[in-house]
Amino acid sequence: MEPCMEEQNRNDVENEPRKLSGYSFLEYIYIFFFFGIAGWIWECSLYLIRDHVLVNRGTKYGPWVPIYGYGGILVILFLNRFRHSKLRVFFYGIIISTCFEYLTSVLLQYGLGVVYWDYSDDFLNLNGRISLVSSLAFGVFSLLGIYLFAPAATGIARRLKPKPRRIVAIVLCSLYCLDILACAIFGFNSASKL
Repeated sequence: MEPCMEEQNRNDVENEPRKLSGYSFLEYIYIFFFFGIAGWIWECSLYLIRDHVLVNRGTKYGPWVPIYGYGGILVILFLNRFRHSKLRVFFYGIIISTCFEYLTSVLLQYGLGVVYWDYSDDFLNLNGRISLVSSLAFGVFSLLGIYLFAPAATGIARRLKPKPRRIVAIVLCSLYCLDILACAIFGFNSASKL
């Protein structure tokens, strides 16, 4: 009787999705799109409030800003273990996000020949790529990511049955791949007006 129980427990563990920092690979897909779409809404809203113009922000044509998606995943991967300390999440979030933003800015400029943001006029900026204000904002976004966005994204995913959960993830990834293909054919989005 005991060997059968051991075999059943082993099968349960093998069938359970592997988790990294508390989330499965499929949940990270949902987190990426949740953060990317939230970042797109944030960026578009900033331009709408500041310049009274609706602008499609980000390098892609779809309603997502990839730096927020990838940045969100980095924050979750590295900071979810510190969720017991909001202060650590905030300060480590500043460090991770600021380094990621600087590196992304360099890659966009020298890899694609585009500059999507310039903080040259902001207080305490470094080469216009990062600034004190943006870094503090990313600290706040890290808190929101750990305590609100990632749980919301995975909550949405977990409410779906396994098959629809995978189908939605496949559709989102397919749309993203089509967006990358569109960028390869027509060039990257130039943050044009909508």
